[in-house]
Amino acid sequence: MAVLTGLCLALSGLSANAQETAKELAAKASDELRLLTSLQVLERMTSQVNHFLVYSIEAERGGWRVMEKEIGNDYAIRSNADRAAAEVATAYNSVKKSKFATDDELKGAEAAFENVNVLIALAPQIADLILAKDFDAAAALYRETGQSAYDGANRGAQSATTTVQKRLGKTLLSIRVAK
Repeated sequence: MAVLTGLCLALSGLSANAQETAKELAAKASDELRLLTSLQVLERMTSQVNHFLVYSIEAERGGWRVMEKEIGNDYAIRSNADRAAAEVATAYNSVKKSKFATDDELKGAEAAFENVNVLIALAPQIADLILAKDFDAAAALYRETGQSAYDGANRGAQSATTTVQKRLGKTLLSIRVAK
């Protein structure tokens, strides 16, 4: 039986060490999925914080609210930034703990984490400018600092997400083949 297994492996071009059981592959897929989910949280929180910054400035100019509730746009910015800070920290720690994250994925996650934190730090400043009804200064501050942070966070999160998605797809295919 061992000779037959060795012959099959030799014909397939894979070494005996390269073969993983379906159970090992399922565990690997689970860990990769956890990594992917954490990266997607970084991406989603970046978009959400950016949304509240940009739309709150424009909403105040137009005299309307970004949320249906009768709370101020400044409060919407602050509360969403505070909530995002906690989620971003948790997601980034999860990425750092991952056994399967490559160096490039870790660098992408780090770039996303640093840049989304720039947006989060910008939130109270923009909220204060909105309260002062200085919408042009709020928009200028966003353009100077926020836009590049948003772009950097998206680039980092999306590049890492793409590579993890591809690897997860290959792992899932390997599970199907291993059965």
